[in-house]
Amino acid sequence: MMVAKDKPVIGITARVEEDQTYSLDPVYGRAILRAGGLPLIVPIVDREDIPLLCERLDGLIVTGGGDINPTLYGEEPHLRLGAVYPGSDEYEKELILKFLELDKPFIGMCRGLQMFNISLGGTNYQDLESQFEGNLHQHKQNAMRTHRTHSVTLEDESLLYDIMKEKKFNVNSFHHQGVKDVSDQLTVAAHAADGLVEALESKNHQFAVGIQWHPEEFALQGDEASMNIFKRFVDECLIDKKQNQ
Repeated sequence: MMVAKDKPVIGITARVEEDQTYSLDPVYGRAILRAGGLPLIVPIVDREDIPLLCERLDGLIVTGGGDINPTLYGEEPHLRLGAVYPGSDEYEKELILKFLELDKPFIGMCRGLQMFNISLGGTNYQDLESQFEGNLHQHKQNAMRTHRTHSVTLEDESLLYDIMKEKKFNVNSFHHQGVKDVSDQLTVAAHAADGLVEALESKNHQFAVGIQWHPEEFALQGDEASMNIFKRFVDECLIDKKQNQ
């Protein structure tokens, strides 16, 4: 068993509500604990403290939440844009960019995938149903969080395929926004059957990935392929931690 002093500290962002309270589904932390890491909920800190915070953390997960402010990628708000919290968006963008600058392990999940892309110059569909061109499948499922509602296919050369050892499988889905234009610093690692981007990976970093679905739900249900994402992530964080000691 990994002793406490060897466990990497994984920062996890929380959803910021209008009254500036924080909320986070406990499954993220439980998945990290089961994989051998120590989860830490990351609050919004002053801008000048972001570099210090990132230096202290060994890994970072940017989680799901509300809609993303379209001004981050130069667009006016769409009629179907949901609730946004611009202060949280700006903070997460700076947090992601600093983490990538340090080349520390990073995962963006659901909304976190979209923030990953936008932070590096990509854009978003503000509302998939009205903006996506093509035969769109259901991406905001009306079922329990552990239900696998649609399929995704991983690219053979992707890091995620190397980790999960599965080419095509079904995932859960809880979003009405999605990746539109992909940053030129990222590569597409997975698509849904309708063509929507489901995973992105950095071209320039050791471990920086974005995942549109929620593998933490499946990891806690005993799915080995999903748990392997968290195990590899924690392992990468531990390697980076030891190299910087």
